Amino acid sequence: MKPQKTIWILATLLCLISAINAQDLRLSSGSKNKTYKAGTFIEVIVPATGIAPCEKCSHNVLSGKLVSYQDGVLTILPHEKKEVLVTDGKTLGFRQTKYTEEMSLASIDIPKEDILSVKQSGKKKMKDLTTGQAIATCIGLLGLGHLASIPLAGENGDLLAEVGAAEVVVAIVIGVSSTPKTYVTNIKCPGQGKYPGKIWMLE
Repeated sequence: MKPQKTIWILATLLCLISAINAQDLRLSSGSKNKTYKAGTFIEVIVPATGIAPCEKCSHNVLSGKLVSYQDGVLTILPHEKKEVLVTDGKTLGFRQTKYTEEMSLASIDIPKEDILSVKQSGKKKMKDLTTGQAIATCIGLLGLGHLASIPLAGENGDLLAEVGAAEVVVAIVIGVSSTPKTYVTNIKCPGQGKYPGKIWMLE
């Protein structure tokens, strides 16, 4: 009985581990891999209703907490939704919806065929800017302030110009390096040309 009990316990543990891992969203491209843990906040680009996806086509954007990815279906708890309003194949406008924590939300299921790209929007909460981007914004504004003050600086104008220009360059470098990477999962993803590299597969 003991060997059988041991085998049963091991089988149960394996099932639990498989179930836990199935909740995460895993991407792969060649030998490279990327995993988004359940609970991570992500932004997903999906085709707009009535519009076939293409590089220059309008699209919808869903942002929220990753609940799970199982059997080719991504489930998220929505935080924000940006939709294209289409009638008879023509774009009429756009609609943006933000959900408050007090609202009773139902999760949204997205088939992997509809996922055009994925990127992280926060670990414990939604963020419009990463920490690096926020720092870059502050440095950039400081640099622009120094540049704007050159006419009033008199003899110190050249120094302010050098300092301001350096701050703007540093802000650009930090901002670019801190921007979350977008993982394109469909060759027809809008703006795909901005993200050179291989297409990432959802596992």
